[in-house]
Amino acid sequence: MQIHRFILLACLGLLSATGSAAPALSGQLARVGVTDSDIEDLRRWREMRLWMDEAIKQGAAGLVLDIQVTQSHAQAVLPLAEEIARLKIKTHAYVNTSAVGGGALLALACDEIWMAPGSRIGAAPPKVTVDDSLSQKAQDTLLAESLAVLKAGARSLCKLKGHRPEIADAFVDREKGLVLGGTLAEKGELLLLDADTAVQPVDGKALLARGIVADVESLAKSATPPGKLLTLNAAWYEKRGEAENKRAAAVADAKGTPEAKPAAEAKPGSVPEHAAPAFVHSQSYAGKVVVIPVGRDDLIIPARFEFMKRTLTRCNNDGAEAVVFELDTPGGLAWDTISLMMQDLQNLKSRSFAFVNTRAISAGAMIAMATDAIYMAPASAIGASTPVSGDGTPLAQAERAKNNSAFMGMARTVVREKGHDVRIIEGMIDMDRGLSINGQVIIPKGEIVTLDSEQATMLINGRPLLAKGIVKSLDDIKRLEGLKGELITAEPTGFEQIAIWVTRWAAILILVGLAGGYLEMQTPGFGLPGFVSIGAFALFFFGHYVAGSLAGQETMVVAAVFIIGIVLIGVELLAAPGTILPGILGFICVMVALIYAMSGWELPPTDGSASGGFHFTAYATGFRNFALGVTGAAVIITLVCLWLPDLRPFRSLILQTSAGGTLLDAPAMQAAIKAREGDSGIARSALRPYGTIDISGRLIEAMVEGGYIQSGTAVRVREVRGEKIIVEAV
Repeated sequence: MQIHRFILLACLGLLSATGSAAPALSGQLARVGVTDSDIEDLRRWREMRLWMDEAIKQGAAGLVLDIQVTQSHAQAVLPLAEEIARLKIKTHAYVNTSAVGGGALLALACDEIWMAPGSRIGAAPPKVTVDDSLSQKAQDTLLAESLAVLKAGARSLCKLKGHRPEIADAFVDREKGLVLGGTLAEKGELLLLDADTAVQPVDGKALLARGIVADVESLAKSATPPGKLLTLNAAWYEKRGEAENKRAAAVADAKGTPEAKPAAEAKPGSVPEHAAPAFVHSQSYAGKVVVIPVGRDDLIIPARFEFMKRTLTRCNNDGAEAVVFELDTPGGLAWDTISLMMQDLQNLKSRSFAFVNTRAISAGAMIAMATDAIYMAPASAIGASTPVSGDGTPLAQAERAKNNSAFMGMARTVVREKGHDVRIIEGMIDMDRGLSINGQVIIPKGEIVTLDSEQATMLINGRPLLAKGIVKSLDDIKRLEGLKGELITAEPTGFEQIAIWVTRWAAILILVGLAGGYLEMQTPGFGLPGFVSIGAFALFFFGHYVAGSLAGQETMVVAAVFIIGIVLIGVELLAAPGTILPGILGFICVMVALIYAMSGWELPPTDGSASGGFHFTAYATGFRNFALGVTGAAVIITLVCLWLPDLRPFRSLILQTSAGGTLLDAPAMQAAIKAREGDSGIARSALRPYGTIDISGRLIEAMVEGGYIQSGTAVRVREVRGEKIIVEAV
């Protein structure tokens, strides 16, 4: 048996070696069709990216994007284009009829562009939703910020792939126009190239596209290098996966079941790939280069800022060699960013670096400029730090001027301390400043400063404008800066992960807590809904405490207000129904406690004229989450009350099913049916307004209208309305 297994392993090794020498897709070009629906549906795009990655893994000679895009928004497609630009494979764009809007950016992200006869490419302006509630100035500011980010991204793609950056400008900005070997676009109109114009020679080089080909098969023959065309799709990917699974199963069967690796043989400090997050820090940062990833949503989650602050404190305590912020973010919370810049980063003892990979926009740009040195990825952009309101809309003119002044005043101190040019951060914050260095206009006034990788690293008087260089990886930064420590990525601990999750999904916890609490109050005893409610609210407050939203005595006060609110609501529902006041006061207490726990992250700075009054914007997130939670709880409670009794598992709990008969067969209902107008009796309980009366020895449920009757009072039946007995005092 061992001999057979050895022979099988040898055969598999030989096949593997042969496969390594000649990859499955060697010499082939992988084609992927791209339409508007493909790039507007993120799940669909992720599926296509898996196909591309698999083709690269299988050794494809090139990738062909067969583009038929007519209307996709350029801002949404820019991150996807940046993904294509970073692929480690020769890429070809085939403009099959149209690459307009986002499609133009995808084409610019490829190494070569080919045109179909009669096709067109270009016209990729930013699109901003018109909001009549905003002033024209506010809308212009929002458009300027979107334009600056989009233009910088498009220029970076062109410079990375060897296309003309001025074409990207004319695609995106209608005020640029384009004159190259003739007027291609007048100022005031967007550049849209047809196939013949795109391939015409200008200064000995094709304007944009390499050539015009009839179809994708012709492109495969004309490409450098040429290759056989293979179309990637779901069926191909599944087939490749099945083949890999069969091969892996054969290898596993040949090797037998591997023995578990002893714990003593594990590499010190290593963490299994699928291990759960640790609740304690298991690895020291001493002498290490600590990488703090800052992704798309990280700067809008308050708990993430607390994690970064604790990480910087650990770096100081452990003696880390350096800290690198790897930035790919569209921005986030303004004042939390300022706090991180002015306090935590300034107190950092280790050297600090920013790696813009691929965007450091708004708050991300401010973090980058608070580090000792900045490095840019090949297709990257930094800037556009104009403050906006919590929902992303521009501020009113007076508030904008006030915030710009506050931002620039605080940012200047940090930027100057780190040796960067303060004029850059001023232009990023205030669109009226632009950026001019030694008489050279880099960004004109009226545009928000956003720099692509080439602009950020351009030399002025022998010194880089902002970034020290363009690098492809963190290892390049280590080499250029002479860092010796091991690269280690800072990851949140278990408690920090809980805090991040809780602050992101607080509305769901409120929904579960309120719905569970109400259902518990409506059922006898204490059961599952009560435990679920307690668990949801305990997790809510614990998560916000760990996130830093609640601190010290503040936590006890908020918890006390919440408990008082729950007690008052319980009084309203159980002890004194219909009194209303306890319920209203309880609801207000619960609302105040929950909203306060979720708020306070975005408190604006006070000035001499302010007295620390109420700022609704500081509590907008809390109000929104609370409203969503209450609305969701109301919907769930309604559905449960309507449909739960009719579900099969709960029918056995109803008396009709287990005891037989109907509600009218109950003794109390039989006694009520015999009651007649004018019958006299005695109240056996207080009627507020319902209670029990005794008529000729029969106990009957009755009610009084317009008041209440004390127990022991003589009563008379005034009216019988079906099953309802209405009485009055005698």
